[in-house]
Amino acid sequence: MDQNRVEHDLLGEIRLSSNDLFGIHTARASENFRLGGESLRQFPALLTALAQVKSAAAWANVKLGVLPEEIGNAIMAAAAEVAAGDLHEHFPLDVVQGGGGTSTNMNMNEVLATRATELLATAPATTPDVRVDPHDHVNRSQSTNDVMPTALNIAVLTTAQATVRSLRVVAESLRRQAARYRSLDRLGRTCLQDAVPVSAGLVHDGQASAVLSAARLLESAAGELRGVPLGATAIGTGLGAPPGYAAPALERLAEETGLALEPAANLSDGIASLEALASVADAMARGGRVLARVASDLRLLSSGPVGGMAEVRLPPMQAGSSIMPGKVNPVIPELVMQVSFQLEGGAHTVHLACAAGELEVTPWGPVVTAELLRGLRRLERVALLFATRCLDGMAWNEDAVRDNLRGSLREAVESAVEHGHAYAVTHFPLEPSPVTDPNHPAGTP
Repeated sequence: MDQNRVEHDLLGEIRLSSNDLFGIHTARASENFRLGGESLRQFPALLTALAQVKSAAAWANVKLGVLPEEIGNAIMAAAAEVAAGDLHEHFPLDVVQGGGGTSTNMNMNEVLATRATELLATAPATTPDVRVDPHDHVNRSQSTNDVMPTALNIAVLTTAQATVRSLRVVAESLRRQAARYRSLDRLGRTCLQDAVPVSAGLVHDGQASAVLSAARLLESAAGELRGVPLGATAIGTGLGAPPGYAAPALERLAEETGLALEPAANLSDGIASLEALASVADAMARGGRVLARVASDLRLLSSGPVGGMAEVRLPPMQAGSSIMPGKVNPVIPELVMQVSFQLEGGAHTVHLACAAGELEVTPWGPVVTAELLRGLRRLERVALLFATRCLDGMAWNEDAVRDNLRGSLREAVESAVEHGHAYAVTHFPLEPSPVTDPNHPAGTP
């Protein structure tokens, strides 16, 4: 049965449901930041990373003797549940909030404290009636200043790794199309005008190369996030942490995450600057642009099927009109292009947040969290959709390709090159212009 409990803080008291694991700070923040947007529970990578930070901190605190072992073990057990995807319903806060992420940190502290207290109450051979405190126990040796940037770096790094893998799936799909159509010559176009023949395979090779370059850039940018400021506590001073805390906490965190983490090159800069995350945002936007360029070209080449180029056939996904029978739209390329627009907007938001930082700590981490984790996830998903629901099933319409190639500049260019007159062919029209220049009578070059 749902029962109530009362919690107090410096502003007064609030009545909470006993079914909720969060406490008074989270309850107040839920009212203050009620945007109706995405809640923390919709960012599992962040909750997992933050729980892992809390677990590593508890382990180091026990090791250094500043936290009772039974309490530390209970905190680690509760954190493992959150990291495994449990208890996420107890994180109701909107991810974008004031206070630089303090409320997110406290939401985690309160949930872990309540759950750890429950675990202790049911565990044999423990001190009776032990209450785990969100501040004194779960947040021991920490500050929002250092744990939130650390958790954000880890969340973005792990999310970006999945995005990189998806981009490589796109590149592999394009490589297969390149091998399939290596010998198919098509009419190349510049400025949407007929140019010279080019192999369809060569085109797909170029597209694959561009996607791989974007994947490598994203991987490199995300790799810079391995340097984390754990142990910096309040504004990089290490205030409240015992001597020797940072090294074992970071070592344990690396074990928990499976990442090759290392101390930030400078702890003060590690909590005051978001520039490393801005580089990830740039790479994310580039990945979207590269996919959008491929999607845009396929959308144009598949136009028709009667009044357009009709050189490419895309797999039909759904009916394209509520009134015109038989119409099929290039919905997947259009999805890819729209996601790229969103990614550009997200990257711009990250840039603004980076530029607005001031003095010792930037409070704009929450909006960076939202834009990067959302954007990377969208890029990952749209890349997989592009590969599996468009690129893998596309085909060149070889009849249309040959019809368009026939009567193009090909024969004229080949003849001119053979006779050493390539300059004349490329700089003058092959036929008289319909507009007569009085200085150049019709029929003269």
